[in-house]
Amino acid sequence: MKLKLFVAGLMALSTSIFAAESCLGGGNTKISTSQVEKALSGILGNAKVVSVSDSPIQGLYEVIIETGNKKVPIYVDCNLKYLVNGEIIDVNKKVSLTRERFQQLQSQVNSEKETKLSKIMGKDKVEMLKKEGLLDLIMFVDTKNLPKSNVTYGNGNNVVYVFTDPQCPFCAKLHKEIEQVLKNRKDVKFEMVLYPLPFHKHARGISENIECQKDNTSKQNLLNKAFESVASNNESGLSALDKACATAKSVIDKNLQYAQSVGINGTPTIIFPNKGVAVSGAISADTLNKLIDALK
Repeated sequence: MKLKLFVAGLMALSTSIFAAESCLGGGNTKISTSQVEKALSGILGNAKVVSVSDSPIQGLYEVIIETGNKKVPIYVDCNLKYLVNGEIIDVNKKVSLTRERFQQLQSQVNSEKETKLSKIMGKDKVEMLKKEGLLDLIMFVDTKNLPKSNVTYGNGNNVVYVFTDPQCPFCAKLHKEIEQVLKNRKDVKFEMVLYPLPFHKHARGISENIECQKDNTSKQNLLNKAFESVASNNESGLSALDKACATAKSVIDKNLQYAQSVGINGTPTIIFPNKGVAVSGAISADTLNKLIDALK
């Protein structure tokens, strides 16, 4: 008897839920992106709310957020009390409506990106980026307040910035590729901006230690040692380089503030400052050379 009452209660509840009016319909006042952004400010971090509309489920908003170079759908209730970070699946069609929406949004982002890049570098070079699989990794950043670099490699006129973390394995991998680029060409200069990620135990201390060195050669040596320790999984090597330096604190803080303000959420991130183009992730020396030539 109790089971029957329980099931009946669930059925009644589900009926009341799905009979709810649309968030944006039924006389409800349309909510603004700024209201949603304010309500979710403690959750979304630096992600920007792009749009708010009805979702496929009554009683929920579809909220499109933009983070880095991607637009992602999430869902919130009409009263902005609950966030649903998951997929809406059409049971009858056996398809994820959320994934379809994400693919649609990403296609739109890439189309807009192609148009903008074509104006910057020409259609032929954009086609090269697509063939290299780089289009999804590219984003545009405001370089107006780009911080001064902490370490420099090379002396060329083609300047490339790299936001790097001394404890990041992908950064260590890219560093090797950068060394290969510099062996074969003298027209490039890499400006390394230290961006220690909070979940890397030694990254902050090593970054401050590097910044506090008196000359660029000493800074290079420390960063090289850090990446060698990362590549060899040498925890004691990283620990030995982890030396906090009070005078470097504000410098590293400014690096973090800038990166977060322009949507750089991970390392390594490569920036071509004269074009305002950024590429995230470790790429090969060959691909890096192609990008340098395309964006110089």
